[in-house]
Amino acid sequence: METQDMELRKTLGAAALITAATMASVAGCSGRDDDGDPDPTSDAGCIGNCGADSGTDAGTDAGLPPEDAGPRVCPEPVEGKGPIGRLRESGTRGEAVTLDEVIVTAVSQTTRGNQGDYTARFWVVDSCFPTEGIFVDKFYTDETKAYGPVVGDVLRVQGLFRTFNAQATDNAPNMREAYRPVIKSAFRLDVTGATGNLVITKKGSGEPLPDNTVPEGFGDAEGGVAVPNPELGGTRVHIPGPLTITNATPAAMKQRPNEPENDTYLGFEVTGGILVANYKTYNVEGCDVRAAAEDGGTVTFENGLRGVWDTYSNVVCTDGGTTTTSDGGTAFQCNQYADGVVPGTTNPYTYVLIPTDCTTDMVGTVTPAEVP
Repeated sequence: METQDMELRKTLGAAALITAATMASVAGCSGRDDDGDPDPTSDAGCIGNCGADSGTDAGTDAGLPPEDAGPRVCPEPVEGKGPIGRLRESGTRGEAVTLDEVIVTAVSQTTRGNQGDYTARFWVVDSCFPTEGIFVDKFYTDETKAYGPVVGDVLRVQGLFRTFNAQATDNAPNMREAYRPVIKSAFRLDVTGATGNLVITKKGSGEPLPDNTVPEGFGDAEGGVAVPNPELGGTRVHIPGPLTITNATPAAMKQRPNEPENDTYLGFEVTGGILVANYKTYNVEGCDVRAAAEDGGTVTFENGLRGVWDTYSNVVCTDGGTTTTSDGGTAFQCNQYADGVVPGTTNPYTYVLIPTDCTTDMVGTVTPAEVP
């Protein structure tokens, strides 16, 4: 089983850690460690409410009655784009944003504190412009605190636009998302006059939006050198099959490219040069198809692959080593990071497919290698 470890950042500093602890004690968030694993085993591979408490109460016990405003009238596009498309194309850091009637399409991670507050990271799409989507990063102190996203939720999202910075220090704890467009609070925004929390209002629930089926030739990252198909960034796509894993160990997906002895990969490559990130699926029983391919097996996705199409980068450690843990074991600790880059290239980021489960998004057939 591979381990995709979270690395302690020196950049946070002791003062920041003390501040975070103080905030948690004041807010009463049950002492949750929000710098922990961003994708704990308990929710790996799920699609929808992926927290420790993944029942039907997420977002419904928060005093948020659905609004009945009648049928929606879609706004007119501006230069062919809706609100999210314009943000992704020309939005400025710190720009105040209100996205109304957006629908939750996938969930990256949720964590629920014992007082019912959620930290949640998920994607939304405007149904009037289904090829435009964006990431939303909610901290447990953001409103509504008790909201946990479920696929199909209809929301009003009010916050501030940015792309995560080059070292993802405004995006703790996931460093693979450097440069990703996102809506969140003013946390580490560093824009004069731009303040405020993220405010999420649940307006109702509905069916998931259909995935965007893409044409032949879609998604070729050229080993990580290219930035393929950004026009569908932040949305769910369906890449028709059949597809096969062509490279189980692509350089672009190596976890620590500066360490030859490190053999952990954060995904794989399939037919057509498409990179696939497997952080939602690698630790689900029977779902580590990358390992099966690395062992010499053939992995085929007859019906293709589905998932979220979004950015991928790697904030590479340039000075690190092992440290002794309290139980006498060892763990990797990084002391210095460089700006995010696609390993093996000089490209800051590329686009990858992010399947969220192995029952709908990534259904593969494994043919084991022949034993001599």
